[in-house]
Amino acid sequence: MDYSAVDVFGVAPLAPLAGILLFWFIQLLFIESLKYGLSKIWENHKALCRFSNFMGIFFQALAHALGYTLTGIGVAEFSLSVSEGRVVPKKEKKGFPEWLANLFLSVGPFFVPPLIIFCIVAFMPDMLSVRPLEGFTFSENLISFGSLLSQFGFKFLAFLVNLDLFNPFHLGFLLLFLIVGLGIRPSYIGEENRRIGMLHDLSMIKRSLIKHPVYLLIGFVSLYILSYISLFLNIPIYVIVLSFFGWLSVISIVALLFAHFIVGLIWISDRLPSYKRFIPFSSLVLFYIIIRAVFSSLSLPYQYTVPLLLSPVVSLVSSFILLRIETNKLKSTKIMRQLENLSNLEGKDEGEGGDTTQR
Repeated sequence: MDYSAVDVFGVAPLAPLAGILLFWFIQLLFIESLKYGLSKIWENHKALCRFSNFMGIFFQALAHALGYTLTGIGVAEFSLSVSEGRVVPKKEKKGFPEWLANLFLSVGPFFVPPLIIFCIVAFMPDMLSVRPLEGFTFSENLISFGSLLSQFGFKFLAFLVNLDLFNPFHLGFLLLFLIVGLGIRPSYIGEENRRIGMLHDLSMIKRSLIKHPVYLLIGFVSLYILSYISLFLNIPIYVIVLSFFGWLSVISIVALLFAHFIVGLIWISDRLPSYKRFIPFSSLVLFYIIIRAVFSSLSLPYQYTVPLLLSPVVSLVSSFILLRIETNKLKSTKIMRQLENLSNLEGKDEGEGGDTTQR
């Protein structure tokens, strides 16, 4: 081999980890952005925000229960409410099992929700037919990791844009995808003292990791051993295994973008008067039906893709234009009222001045 020993044996295993951390950080930013968007619609849509909180709590409790199950601790009690989840272990286990179960509680909610979606789309034809690139240096591992993510990402997006919303199963999947986007992380919106931010999430994960540095070191050593096994077998097992977590982040980011779109339409609707507030969502459905009918009747290609992509764009643009028109109307009305009040004040002053002259 003409590889540098330091690169292959020391630095190369860190490349996929760096990729995972990058996508995970992007995921955290989108989560924070969604929390901000939900806080803006809290007053008029408390039920939706509470549902988002509940789904976040559900996924967090599910991740904790999964951690107890995989470590052999077991689950004695699993209960949920709108404000909190409760997972009671069946038996006490100290050391590594307890640390791993708590790590599932901290990190699991970022990966368990997209895992549900992954388990569904994994059965789609050719979804997992990806080809890793060869090579075991840092740059080659990083390129191979990016290649696997792009291959899966394009296949996943192609699957999404070919959904037939006239099919109830496809529509149900889209609703599940929205629920995942709304509940990837608990986002307490209404009560200031219950809000959870990105820094809180990161501090929780940091505490879980450094509480037992020996276990963290064992985890790193295990990854390096897997990387060396891949090297000597000349099979990129290591990159493929870590790419799986990157795929989950890709699913999460797309789900969060979809949730952003829905929350954005709700935000626009709240700022439109009377019946016009129903236009953003009704136009979304209407545009999809019209475009889909045109493509189907003319037997045009991409009869699923074009309506699914074009209708949200047209609906969003038309909603923004309508909001701009209503905002300008409101500003014009406000200016006219100010001018009217000013003219009334001037007339009143002139009248009072005339009465003084007569006296």
